[in-house]
Order: sequence, then structure tokens, then C-alpha cells
Amino acid sequence: MKTIRDAQCRSELIARLNALSIDAKPAWGRMNVEQMLSHLVQAGDLPFVSSTGDHSSWFSRTVIKPLVLYVLPIPKEVKTSAEMDQQQDGRKPMGFDIDKGNLVTAIEKLGELPIDHECLYHPFFGKMSAKQWAMIAHKHIDHHLRQFGV
Repeated sequence: MKTIRDAQCRSELIARLNALSIDAKPAWGRMNVEQMLSHLVQAGDLPFVSSTGDHSSWFSRTVIKPLVLYVLPIPKEVKTSAEMDQQQDGRKPMGFDIDKGNLVTAIEKLGELPIDHECLYHPFFGKMSAKQWAMIAHKHIDHHLRQFGV
């Protein structure tokens, strides 16, 4: 299972991120590349800064979370909440290079968390450990980098 807790996995994601260009076009979805970077920076803050609250349900915590963490890829065209949508109420982009740097910092910060760090709740999956956050972060970042062809 890939995780940003693994230094090689982090390096691979960062290398792909560095290959991203400002004129990259998405293979699916509505976000442009700067909105995508901002979305990932905002997602990288979730284990540390509560911005959306816990909107999980029994079903999302006990059925969907293990499927997404351990079995299924993140599907294309999944609707995100307005709070995490950069075209609605999500974090506004700060610029391509700034947000690339912010994302690298977020990857390193989450990837190097102690295993027993008490993370905040995921808005859809509820309580998650640092290990689970690192796994979903890798999957999420990989999903969006593939969306933009890197």
C-alpha cells in the first residue's frame, strides 16, 4: 500500500508534482491546475486544521472508508463538498509556484508525523490515524496528478 509515510513514495509524488506545468489541462473534472494545487494544499491541512467539520456517517466511516483506503481507486468525477471546492467556498489559489511549494511542505509534514499523532477528523471518513491520513493523502495526490497528466 502506497503512503506518504514512505520517503520513496513522497519523493516520487514530489518529482511528479515538479513535472506539472502551469498550462496543464485536466483529463477530467472542472478544476484548472491552480485550483487543483490549492485543493490539495487545503486537503493537506485537514489533519491539523478543522475547516469543514465531521460530516461522516456510519456508512462512510465503516463501509466507504476501508474501501477507499485499501481496495478501490478514487473515482473520477466525485463531487466534493462546497468547503473543499475551489470554485465554491474552498481555499483560493495563491499562485502556481506558491501552491506547489505549499503542497510539498504539506506532503513532508504529514509524511513525517509520528504514528501516534492525534489527527483531526476527516470530513467524510471521520476519525483517522496518522497512518490512514498518509495513505489517503498519497491516493488523493496521485489521483489529481494523474488528472493533470503527471
